[in-house]
Formats: sequence, structure tokens, C-alpha cells
Amino acid sequence: MRHRSEKPGELETSSLSAITHLLHFRPKAIRSLVLSDRGSARVDEIEALALQKGLKPSRQKGLLEGEGARALLSPFVFCELKALLQSLESEKHALVVVLDHVQDPQNLGALCRTAEALGANALLIPRHRSATVTGSVFASSAGAVATLPLCQIANTGEGLRQLKQAGFWAVGSTLGEGSTSIDEMPSFEKIALVLGAEGEGIASLTASLCDWKIQIPLMGKVQSLNVSAAGAILMYELIRRQQRH
Repeated sequence: MRHRSEKPGELETSSLSAITHLLHFRPKAIRSLVLSDRGSARVDEIEALALQKGLKPSRQKGLLEGEGARALLSPFVFCELKALLQSLESEKHALVVVLDHVQDPQNLGALCRTAEALGANALLIPRHRSATVTGSVFASSAGAVATLPLCQIANTGEGLRQLKQAGFWAVGSTLGEGSTSIDEMPSFEKIALVLGAEGEGIASLTASLCDWKIQIPLMGKVQSLNVSAAGAILMYELIRRQQRH
């Protein structure tokens, strides 16, 4: 999906999947909606849904090839970690994903999409040296960033300390020394799953704060996975375990 270069403070998406998700679940996040005059069944469905939600989309000639729509969005609002922890206090099981300086917007979006789809409670990203929410992230998440609580924290270490104080076990995905197969990890009711940066993995300071370090057993010759692929596997397995207890 092609996107125009976003200006500071500007947030827009031309992803039909993201726009459809927003219209269903967060229509007020759409400030304006422009649709291609060429028309297609998908674009016509979006127009009908937008009208149903009280929006008045316009039709325009000359949208970039491959785009059938363009939505200008309200500024993204991150949730506060303190408020998130209070909302999870009475929950028996919870899974929060913590990203340790993941910088690729496509990976951030993919992880948000998986976390939202599997029922994770939230995703945390550090304020600096990390991808943040952009139109590209809205697209790669298929709009999931609109319905998954996202917290922006000062740094990964401080976020983990607060999670651990709230009863979460910090579980880091790493291939380093002391890492064991996920099959050997005990079941925990509340988990903060830590995923590291592309190529670098979890920082040593972050790893030192993890209560448990796990890895995915790999059978092929390639001995590493993209962070979004590894995150998807681990989220599925950890949530599946929680549902069984």
C-alpha cells in the first residue's frame, strides 16, 4: 500500500482494511474521508458504512493508483500505563506485549494486529528509538491500533518495573544465554512478553529485568525469525496456555 509522506502531526491512511475497521469500531477517529470517483464494490461498501456512521465522504478524481480511499485521522491518543494497570488489577489472566525499541513501522503494525486479534490486553512502546503510530502503522495493523490499548512509556525498564510491581512476570524472547524453550516455561497468570529490536534483540539491561527468557524451537536451517513472526507465535502459545488454566 502506498502512502504519501506524512507531515508532522498529520495522520492518515489509505488502507481499505484500516478504514473499514475504524468505521466499524472508532468512526469518530475519522476526521474526513475521500473516496475514488472510479468506484468499486469495496469502496461503495465503505461509502455506505460511512454514511451509516454519520460521515459524509466525498468523491475525488486522481487518487494514487491502488488507493480507493484516503482518511484523515484525529491525533492518536496513547493510554496511560497507570490507568491500564488499574483496569487489569481484577483480571485473573492478562498478557501485555512490551516492545524493546522495535523501529520498523511494518513490524509494529503487524504486532499490533496480532495482539488485538488474539486478545492481548495492551502493547507498550518506549517514547524514544522506537516506531510510533503513523498512517503506515494503521495500514499494516489493518486498523488494529484503534482498538488495542497502546501505551507509550518513558523507557522499557521503567515500564517493566511497573508491570512487575502490578504482579506481571516479565518474559523475554531471546536466543541468548539462559534462554530455554517456551515448552519448559511454567504457566503464569499475568505476563509481560518482551520482544526485542530487529537484528539486535532485547537490550542487556532489559534482559536483566526479565524473570524468564524463552525461545521458539526451530527445526529448519534458518535459526531466527522476524520479530513480528516470533511475536505472533509466542502470543498465541502464551494466551492459549492462560485459557487452559
